[in-house]
Amino acid sequence: MKKDRIDKFLKKIEKLKLDAFLLSNPININYLTYFNKELCGYLIISAKKLIYLTYFVYFEEAKKNKMWETKLVENKNIFKEVATQMKKMKIKRVGFEARHLVLAEYKKLKEELAKKEIEFIGTFELVEGMRAIKEKEEINFIKRATKITLEGFDFLKEIIQYNFSEKFLAQEVEKFLKIKGDLKLAFPPIVAFGKNSSFPHHLPTQEKLRKNKLILIDIGARYRGYCADLTRVFFWDKMPPQLKKIYELIKKAQEESIKSIKPGKRAKDIDKIAREIISKKGWGKFFGHGLGHGIGLDVHEKPFLSPKSEDILEENMVVTIEPAVYIPHKFAIRIESMIRVTDSGAEIIDETFYS
Repeated sequence: MKKDRIDKFLKKIEKLKLDAFLLSNPININYLTYFNKELCGYLIISAKKLIYLTYFVYFEEAKKNKMWETKLVENKNIFKEVATQMKKMKIKRVGFEARHLVLAEYKKLKEELAKKEIEFIGTFELVEGMRAIKEKEEINFIKRATKITLEGFDFLKEIIQYNFSEKFLAQEVEKFLKIKGDLKLAFPPIVAFGKNSSFPHHLPTQEKLRKNKLILIDIGARYRGYCADLTRVFFWDKMPPQLKKIYELIKKAQEESIKSIKPGKRAKDIDKIAREIISKKGWGKFFGHGLGHGIGLDVHEKPFLSPKSEDILEENMVVTIEPAVYIPHKFAIRIESMIRVTDSGAEIIDETFYS
């Protein structure tokens, strides 16, 4: 039974002078306990024991995880039960995930814990900070998800035909990715023709493929819970000169920013390199989002590459690099790759399968 992540986490909360920690985010719970199941409940972590409190519908699945003691909350106030368990454990100061606990739950838990004279202390991104640096097995899972995603692009190229709709292609590639990887994708497939590509998170419609149409596809498989996220742009006919220039500009911005990646670099400095290349050609105001983001158990996680990011790149972080230009109601060009930060530079994960 692996306990290394829990041990590392306990050291973090010890530094904060916390007796225990209450986890509510299921992804963080699964990460710390190597448990890949969809559950709903609360995990109390202390140096003495781990207790998972959940409802009947999740109880039998939760019992499969031998790392924790599973408590069934049957027709009880789960917030009161959490407080009762903490009182039994003689906990005085407990931390919680401020970003993941909704206000109604926070108020109820705080009220119940106050009755037991337990201090409830908000923290930010303790587990997310651990998740940002990937272990060897995690990187292998991400690479497998990436390979499946690349196969998804090849599949679409094989089946695509004139008059096919965005929605049809999205549904077909979704089935393909689910057969090859996990049943749950990293996100719903984005297939956008022509002017629909100018919406970054476009929902596929019944829009049909016509001649001279730009095709933007953003897809991501999951493998063993780990995500991929790749975007490619295709043309049904010959690429118009203006779009070709923008495509080459975006490709250059991506290549130059990837070249600058290495441990110790500020994420916002990587973003700046791509943004300046695009801005110098007059397209800066049409690049409205960050250059990229971390990827793992979540499709968007630390670190974030944006102008305001305070994140620092470290070896074995995995990030996307996705410069883009969006011309409202006309078209967009976005090229997205996945990068592993190495000890001295960058590994382009989606290129490794073609080298």
